[in-house]
Amino acid sequence: MNSLTASQSLESLTCQEDHLNVKFKKEWYQDNISQLIELLFFPIKPVVIQEKIIGADRENIRFSWNDCYFVLNFEYYSQSCWIEGQDSVNAQPLIDLHLAMTK
Repeated sequence: MNSLTASQSLESLTCQEDHLNVKFKKEWYQDNISQLIELLFFPIKPVVIQEKIIGADRENIRFSWNDCYFVLNFEYYSQSCWIEGQDSVNAQPLIDLHLAMTK
C-alpha cells in the first residue's frame, strides 16, 4: 500500500436499496482515485476491472466480482462515491458485496 491508502480509510460503507454508499474519512482528489480503488478492492480480491470511464469530475469503474458485475462511481466535486449493480437483476449480489467488503 502506498502512503495515501495507508493514511486514508473508510468512514462508512452503507447498503441502500439499490447501491452501496461509500464515505472516506478524509477528503480525496480525482488524482487519488486509483489508490481509493485499491483500498476498496483490497478485502474482496480477486476483482476484475472491465472498464474505466474518466470524465472531467467523475470516474466510473465497471468491475466483476464473484461472477457479478458492478459499477464503482466517483464524483469529485461532491466527494461522492457509490457502488451499484451493472443491471437491476436483483439486490442479493450487492448485499453479498457489502458483507465481503465490511468483514
